[in-house]
Amino acid sequence: MNLIQQRRLARLAKQNTKNEAAKPANKDDKGHKPVVSKLRQNMQKAKAAAVPVVDQKEALKAEKAKAKAEAEKSEAEKTAAEKAKSETENTDSEKFDDLERQVDGVESSVDDLKADVESQGEKTDELAGTVDELNDNLDSVKSDVSDLDYRVDHVENDVQNIKDKLDDDSKFVGNPELETHKVIMGDAIDEMKNLEDIEDRDSYKAEAIKRVEAFVMGYVESAAKYPNIVAVWMMVFLFDLGDIARAVPLALHLATQKIHIMPTRFNSSIFQFICDYVYDWAVKQLEANKSAGPYLEQIIKAIESEKWQLSDIVHGKMYAIHGKHLEALGEDEGALSAFEKAMTLNERAGVKKKIERLRAKLKV
Repeated sequence: MNLIQQRRLARLAKQNTKNEAAKPANKDDKGHKPVVSKLRQNMQKAKAAAVPVVDQKEALKAEKAKAKAEAEKSEAEKTAAEKAKSETENTDSEKFDDLERQVDGVESSVDDLKADVESQGEKTDELAGTVDELNDNLDSVKSDVSDLDYRVDHVENDVQNIKDKLDDDSKFVGNPELETHKVIMGDAIDEMKNLEDIEDRDSYKAEAIKRVEAFVMGYVESAAKYPNIVAVWMMVFLFDLGDIARAVPLALHLATQKIHIMPTRFNSSIFQFICDYVYDWAVKQLEANKSAGPYLEQIIKAIESEKWQLSDIVHGKMYAIHGKHLEALGEDEGALSAFEKAMTLNERAGVKKKIERLRAKLKV
């Protein structure tokens, strides 16, 4: 810029200053220009207004921080609550499972106890039945004991007496065949005299039977009727050997004739002798779960139809053993009838409990 230009600018500036100075001055009551004063007022207002905004901002920050803290606290509490709930649920579940196991255990124990009770009940019933049976057997034994005073075994000490009693029958001394077989039987008894072993004696009895059998069977088949001591001894030996199939028919034939007398040593009638042997045999059959038929039934029928003369004890025990065999066969009505007959003859026949049970079963 040259000097001329600089001077022009200076004059213009000077002129502007004069023009400005010539304008009226608008001042406020404090001597400030109005524009400046207003600006300052606005700035003061803005400044005054800014302070609350800053305070509000700080307050908002504080509220936000507080809300965040509360939210975090709430979240923590929620998490803790959920954890506690989960733990409680797990604990409750475990307790419930444990309780279920305990209940199952108790139910199992109850079932076992019920089974034990039922088992004990069955055992008790079985024991009661056994006791009743033992009572019956005891009564029967008592009855048998009362009847044993007239019975003796065939022992070697009595063999000589048996031989002597072969001569008791003197009515038919003149019967040559009878006398011949009495001698044969006597010889057999002599041979058994010194034998101690029962099996050895049994073999001699079997041999004696063979030697007299034809004579005895001829006596039976011919319908002869006279006291035949040889036939009686053959019957005795058959019972001794347990040959029930041959002993019973011969015994029934001799009993029907009602003329035969047992040797003195037996101290009983032929009827009582037959009943004693058949009773003992039938008891053994029952103990072995075997039938006593048809022989026991044949004896019972003969007792009733031919009115055998028997003591009440012997008569009663025959009905008692017959009833027991019928009961074993499931013939309850027949068994009850037999037991009642036995009880009528002898109250100690050992069948009282059986009568009560059968009456209850048959509802009579």
